[in-house]
Amino acid sequence: MSKKYILFWLLFMSLASCDEGRIYNGFAEQTEEGGAASFSGEVTGTGTWSAGYTIAIAGFGEDNDYAVISKNIDTAVTDGKCNVTLSGIPSYVKTIELCAIDRLRRRIATFISHDYNLKADTLHIDAERVDVSMANAIQTEIFNTTCIQCHGGTGHAAAGLDLIAGNSFGNLISVRARKMPGMDRVSPGKSSESELFMILATDSSAGWNYDHSVEVVRQEKIDLIRNWIDHGAITSNY
Repeated sequence: MSKKYILFWLLFMSLASCDEGRIYNGFAEQTEEGGAASFSGEVTGTGTWSAGYTIAIAGFGEDNDYAVISKNIDTAVTDGKCNVTLSGIPSYVKTIELCAIDRLRRRIATFISHDYNLKADTLHIDAERVDVSMANAIQTEIFNTTCIQCHGGTGHAAAGLDLIAGNSFGNLISVRARKMPGMDRVSPGKSSESELFMILATDSSAGWNYDHSVEVVRQEKIDLIRNWIDHGAITSNY
C-alpha cells in the first residue's frame, strides 16, 4: 500500500469521525442540546428547608418521581425575585416543575407544574409569588391530600385539630397533645416527642378509633415531617 493511499485513508477516517461528534473510548458524544424552560417569579420560604433538600426547576418523565434534569434555586439566598433557566431538556421529559427534591433528585413536593413539549419554544413559567417553604410542602402534600377529610375539611375537626391551610400550624406547634400526655402535637426540634410524627411514623395510635400510620405510607413524606420538626418546625406565610 502506497504512502499516498495511507495518508488519504487517515484523512478520510478523521473527517468521518468529526461528523459524529467527539469520540471517547469508541462512543460518540451526543451533541443534541435539547429544549429549555425558564422560571421567573418571587419565591418565599427558601431558607426554611433543612439539609438534604433543594428547591429546583426540574424535568420529570412520565410516571417517574425522580428528576431527569434539574437546576437548583439557592435556598441560602434571601427570598425575592428569582430567574432560572433550565436547558438541555431531553425529549422524554413530560413535565417541568418548580419543586423540592432530595439528594436522589426524588420529587418531595410540587409547587408549580406545567406540561412540556420539546417541539415548542422555550417554556416560560411566570409567577407573582410562590411559597416554597417546607411547611407549605407539608400542607399541600400531606395535610391537604390526606388529613383534612377528618381534620377540618368537612367543617368538623376531629380531636379539635383543624389542619386547613391557615389554621394548621397554629393548632400544632407547641400545642399540648390530647391523646399523648406529656407531648405537644409538634415540639420544635423534637420529632420523637411530637404527637404528629409519632402517630404517622409508628403504630402509636393503633389503640385509638383509627390507626393514623396507614395514611402516610411513603417514607420520603414521613422523613419530610420528621426533618421539618427537627429543623425547628419553621413556618412561612401561615
